[in-house]
Amino acid sequence: MIAGRWKILVLALLSVLAAAMTYLIFRGYLNPDLLLGFANSFAC
Repeated sequence: MIAGRWKILVLALLSVLAAAMTYLIFRGYLNPDLLLGFANSFAC
């Protein structure tokens, strides 16, 4: 019973950590300045 609860807790913690990391990566890489510079690199 306790092992099952630990497994659920660990899975929930890992999924929250993965979601937070994904959010921070997208927020860091997809900011407007970087996207505008990326688009301008193709236009020039």
